[in-house]
Amino acid sequence: MNEQHIMEPGNVNWLESGGDYYSRLADAHQTPFYLYDIAAMRQRVEAVRSASAGLADVYYAVKANPNLALLEALHGCVDGLDISSGGELQQSLAAGYDAACLSFAGPAKTMDELEQSVAAGVGHISIESVRELDDCIAAARKLGKPAEIVLRVNPEFLNRAFGLKMGGRAVQFGVDEECLGEVLPKIAAASDALRFHGIHIYAGSQCFEAAAVVDGVKNTLRIAQQIERDSALVCRVINLGGGFGISHTEVDKALLLGELGPLLTPVLRDFRASAAGERTIVFELGRYLSADAGLYVTRIVSAKASRGKQFFTADGGLHHHLAAAGTFGAAFRSNFLLANLTRPDAGPIKCSIAGPSCNPTDLLASNAMIAEPRAGDLIGVLRSGSYGLTASPIQFLGRRTPVELIKDGGDVRVARQARGILDLN
Repeated sequence: MNEQHIMEPGNVNWLESGGDYYSRLADAHQTPFYLYDIAAMRQRVEAVRSASAGLADVYYAVKANPNLALLEALHGCVDGLDISSGGELQQSLAAGYDAACLSFAGPAKTMDELEQSVAAGVGHISIESVRELDDCIAAARKLGKPAEIVLRVNPEFLNRAFGLKMGGRAVQFGVDEECLGEVLPKIAAASDALRFHGIHIYAGSQCFEAAAVVDGVKNTLRIAQQIERDSALVCRVINLGGGFGISHTEVDKALLLGELGPLLTPVLRDFRASAAGERTIVFELGRYLSADAGLYVTRIVSAKASRGKQFFTADGGLHHHLAAAGTFGAAFRSNFLLANLTRPDAGPIKCSIAGPSCNPTDLLASNAMIAEPRAGDLIGVLRSGSYGLTASPIQFLGRRTPVELIKDGGDVRVARQARGILDLN
């Protein structure tokens, strides 16, 4: 057997472009702004594909960054999109994706969203409860069109290596594994309204251990095989979820695909060899694909000392980047990776970088070491391609939203214009 060649995606070197490059962007578009490197995202997609030896499809989780131009740029690179709302369904269709390559997950789908999904022909509606199953059946019968479904399962197995655990315990996501015997007959009995495709398990996020990812894969495949033994249903689609880890605070901390590939591919090959008929295996990834490909750029406004601590105030903050301010679902405060884009070689200083709002938590950095800023310097918040603007209170204090820029090779273009508070009325 030939040794598997696995491409390890490298980190984006944002300092390579030089301070003048960011100054020109700031002059043209004002600060703050987001910059997304599409080539870096495509490289990560291909790296994941190579780690599975092409045995698994790669879906992008729109929730991580739903920018329309970004989705358009990924068209033809990813195999599909993972969506979580009717709005994300509309955005995906606007980006040119066929509804058949969309997977719709989320524990509180409304009847309206289910009807939209059935009518559009969403490829995999992930059923997360008996209520959702009943509503999906009703929506399909009302429209006279079958719903294409997968069953999301909350596994009994708790994978402790995932930083945020979304399965293996009492959660709002999916049907508990021990309750499958109650749900599977309902699916089989509604064959006039449903087309059952398979299962979906999302055990958690931010896993940095290759062996733990593979343990989760094995467990998901086991459940799929158990469903087929216990019912007449066939799992043609197995959505393995995602959760590949990438740190916002440590430059070299990420799930190593070079370690994952040799453990993962034999498992997938054995499953395919033992399963009758064609099977589609899916990884859905958001943060792992987009985080490193994004940069948030803000300008230092002023400096001040307070009781022995050095502060720098900036025109960007939690209203644009709640995650970097440490208040987007974080258990404790940790600084994102930062860089002084204007003067990267300045002597380092321990300081805090505060945003412009009247909120003491509005800190892009707290007691962090950074090349000493001056008023006017541009500061870059790295790993900002996921859960940045879309997860932030953009109307807080009425400040304008940032321009979002797409970098594709040497070309930079506006992906979304800035909006003022009057534009949002």
